[in-house]
Amino acid sequence: MKKNFDNAGVASFHMELFLMNIVQRQEIIDLARTDLAKLLLDYFDMSPSQQAYIAAMTPAFKLTTGNGIAETWESGQYIQFQKDAKHPGDHYKDMVILDPNMIINRTAQSNQEQSVPIRLPISI
Repeated sequence: MKKNFDNAGVASFHMELFLMNIVQRQEIIDLARTDLAKLLLDYFDMSPSQQAYIAAMTPAFKLTTGNGIAETWESGQYIQFQKDAKHPGDHYKDMVILDPNMIINRTAQSNQEQSVPIRLPISI
């Protein structure tokens, strides 16, 4: 059953995703990486305007965002998702995606130790 594309729906999707066996979870992670639009349309109940927005996303945007989502899930973390209620009279939509990518953890390392990359979750 498709989830609502809101805070509760995305949280429910995450819960189910991390309860799946590793093979099923990896299939969804791979789908995020290769076809973000299909993932969104297959797993979330999207309004016609949301479907149009997904169709208009550039390939580069879908690839970058899909990779960030996949890497976040592969690191065992939930996507930080926040969808605010639309204010009456608002006719525009803002979408902000923050992906801190990989950072280098240099805390308490000797000269012989290598830096350890840490995956921070993507925020949408």
